[in-house]
Amino acid sequence: MHKSVAAKLRDGETVIGTMYSELISPAACRTARDAGFDFIVIDTEHNWAGIESVAWMCRTGRDIGLEVIIRAPAFEGQWLNRYLDIGASGVLIPHVEDGEQARAIVRSIKFPPVGTRGLGGGAHRDYGPAAAADLVAWENENLVLVVQIETQRGLDNRAEIMGTGGVDALFIGPNDLALSMGYPGQLEHPAVQQAMVDIFDAAKAAGVAPGLHVFDVPTAKRWLAEGARFLCYSSDLGFIRQGSREALSRIRDGREA
Repeated sequence: MHKSVAAKLRDGETVIGTMYSELISPAACRTARDAGFDFIVIDTEHNWAGIESVAWMCRTGRDIGLEVIIRAPAFEGQWLNRYLDIGASGVLIPHVEDGEQARAIVRSIKFPPVGTRGLGGGAHRDYGPAAAADLVAWENENLVLVVQIETQRGLDNRAEIMGTGGVDALFIGPNDLALSMGYPGQLEHPAVQQAMVDIFDAAKAAGVAPGLHVFDVPTAKRWLAEGARFLCYSSDLGFIRQGSREALSRIRDGREA
């Protein structure tokens, strides 16, 4: 079995993935794996992917050794367990604002005695008679939990969120963070940038892997230098847009010349 993202993060390694919102197909998983990404995040918070489509992605990811992490629409109800039961490698939870919420999320996705998750069958057991004790132990150790801080309240409570046992990585939502702080669209505002550094520092102090979503190489390198270890680079549509523009620019420049 391949080394999980959660295990890599515990060992101090850096993992790099990308985010999918529109290209929801097994081929998209294989493309990401062949490119060398450690994981993909499927965004079900802001986009349309339904449970059946997500299930195909999770199944493919398990078969080819690519971790599929789901950004859930919320952490209430059965969404988290449902994603894990169809084979997701972990969940990314938006709008976490205090330690009580973080602890409730951990309880929800961990099996007893750590949490309260129920033991189902199906995809996460590879449709076979896996020994329950082995499955529970493995998933409690290797399913990755990423919490997203993207509000002023989350920023204020960053230490207690990061101090919650069971949180593997921190993910900053810079757009919503800037909006919540009163600087809509001003991601480079000094106050927003300082807030992001403060969140990173809280994560590092708690032994949690800091992370965020970036869309260009210089920004990626900058935050890697700041200690990012859970980096999400660009997106399915971002790669199409960037690659197309660059290729068309070279084609048209050559034709005009």
